[in-house]
Amino acid sequence: MGENDKVKINRIAEVLFELEISQTELAERLGKKRQVINRYCKNAGQPTLAFLREIALALGVNVQELLAPTPSKEKEDK
Repeated sequence: MGENDKVKINRIAEVLFELEISQTELAERLGKKRQVINRYCKNAGQPTLAFLREIALALGVNVQELLAPTPSKEKEDK
């Protein structure tokens, strides 16, 4: 798999954009380095479920909003 073929697992970058919150601001809210948040935003790494929950709480969103949807079985069969 090449760089452009990465599987998108989370939507953290999109949610930050929608909420007009910077990676730096989220990192400060969580007490983490911006580089950690940047890695998740690029889907270069994934947060644990516990940390994903912390991110959701810090942003005031449901955890599900931070996850990329998976294709339904119907779409896979076509």
